[in-house]
Amino acid sequence: MGVNTQAIRAYQNGLVAVSDYGSGTVALPTNGTSALDAGIYKEVGAITSDGITEATSQDTNDIFMWQGNALAASLPGDYTKTFQFAAMETTLVTLGLQFPGSTITQTAEGVTIAEKPPVRDLRTWILHGVDGTKGQRIVIPLGQISERGDVVWSSQDVTVYQWTVKAFIDGSGCIAYRHYVSADLALGD
Repeated sequence: MGVNTQAIRAYQNGLVAVSDYGSGTVALPTNGTSALDAGIYKEVGAITSDGITEATSQDTNDIFMWQGNALAASLPGDYTKTFQFAAMETTLVTLGLQFPGSTITQTAEGVTIAEKPPVRDLRTWILHGVDGTKGQRIVIPLGQISERGDVVWSSQDVTVYQWTVKAFIDGSGCIAYRHYVSADLALGD
């Protein structure tokens, strides 16, 4: 059995971008290389060195038959896909994500936020990882921050906004569209 070290990925660069609050249905990227439409997608900015963690959770419902109490079927149950990362920059984009539904007003000094409890905030998310000439772009057509980590003020570290984005199915029944950019995966001539 051969080993192909060229197929190993270490995404050490990339971006996280998100559509505006309340933007509704937006045009989704259809490949892993096209530039993102800056009128639709805003970058979150610097992400901590932990990068992005993707988690999948699925329950199963085991069905046993009377004869011998043997397993007859295992049916797929609840399914959840999440992506977790921490943003390092304090910008209008990150503040809007941290405080959805709040009133954010730019002032001569900076920003004032009249904080309210978070509202439902479904947006399109783009996660893009780069490893040299290879890349992976995950387009989440409907995602929402489902968890917000503690925001720590410290003289020992930078303040970050840690989020878990939960993916929901779109009208096509998809929770994400994945685009892998790699010559060794592309169609041959």
